[in-house]
Amino acid sequence: MSSNHPPRKVLLAVRAGSVDPRLLASAQSLCERMEAELDILVRAPAETLPAELDGFLRALRAAGVTCSLSIRPALRRRDIVDYANARECISTVVIDSLEGWETVAEDRGSDPWARLACPLVTAAPRR
Repeated sequence: MSSNHPPRKVLLAVRAGSVDPRLLASAQSLCERMEAELDILVRAPAETLPAELDGFLRALRAAGVTCSLSIRPALRRRDIVDYANARECISTVVIDSLEGWETVAEDRGSDPWARLACPLVTAAPRR
């Protein structure tokens, strides 16, 4: 990869209380296969990192995956799409499910995912 281009990245958006091991494994696997870095956006109250992410971050470091982490008290579908679209290095967005993000959207009739400029991967747990 040329040094003139930023490294490829996968964006993982998670919500405290909805962090599934399958979601984390999917994001890590994508990063390893694509030789990509990982940006993690976490919706959690009061800058509190969900416990499930602690071991995941250690596993990423052990696998040699570079990552960045941002904890936000509010994270809407539109915020995820805007974050990804504003960074040309984001190749893929990984979320747990299309459901659930709507509860924090101001305009529930809109579909921000339709504006996403890269593939969206959902890794919802089997029910």
